[in-house]
Amino acid sequence: MRRVWTRAFVAFLVVSVSAGLKAQQIQSTFADLSLPGNWQPAKQFASGQFGSDVFYDSSTGALLQISQQAGMQKVGDIAKFFGGAHGPSREAAAGISSAEFPLPLVYTERASKDLGKGNKPPKLWELKEGEGNPVWFYVSQLFDDYRMRDAGASAEVTEQYVSVRVNQAEQRPVTGGDVLVFEVETERPAGEPALKRFRMPAGLKDQKIRYGWVQFAPGGIASGQGVLSVAYAVGANSSLTIDEVAQQVSTAKIKSQ
Repeated sequence: MRRVWTRAFVAFLVVSVSAGLKAQQIQSTFADLSLPGNWQPAKQFASGQFGSDVFYDSSTGALLQISQQAGMQKVGDIAKFFGGAHGPSREAAAGISSAEFPLPLVYTERASKDLGKGNKPPKLWELKEGEGNPVWFYVSQLFDDYRMRDAGASAEVTEQYVSVRVNQAEQRPVTGGDVLVFEVETERPAGEPALKRFRMPAGLKDQKIRYGWVQFAPGGIASGQGVLSVAYAVGANSSLTIDEVAQQVSTAKIKSQ
């Protein structure tokens, strides 16, 4: 009887895992995609990303942002990383952050006031305004801090980003157009204070973070048509890949806006 129960239990686990990996239809304002996960609309977290549809998988902490753009963005910045292995880069983190994971306005306003008084701004996870917000969490893992230095009669303030590894940067011709893919990964796992403040799932503990960005230009990169953009952020161990996202984005039917 014990063996029968054990086999049944193992079978149940296999079925459960398989169900968890099943692709789910994601219905966005801009295009419909089918990606593995338990995606739910998350408009409540989209205050810092105007014009994007945000979807969140609370079981894994995976985040998805879908939008349409007038054209491809950051092409020159991404192209710097074409063609193979590159060392750790803060510039890569700055590029994907400014385009898809920008600092929340409430934070930049607070930081501006602190810097104006000569004080060091807090970390993102030290502000209660971001409580339970996964978008803030992923922004916080790309941004380091503000640096100030004297520049004559005034102080010069610059934004500093963490160092990330570029996993992939490539322009690909696909049926019907071109895709520009860009994926980076943090060098260190997320810290405990950030995980707690933003109420991220326990499975993200001790995981590095992967950020991906896919832009699809129907008719080609120079066609001048609107671009479908999909950005995501997941734990490094996630089964979601940039190739899978690129395939879905490049075959999606773009809805007219």
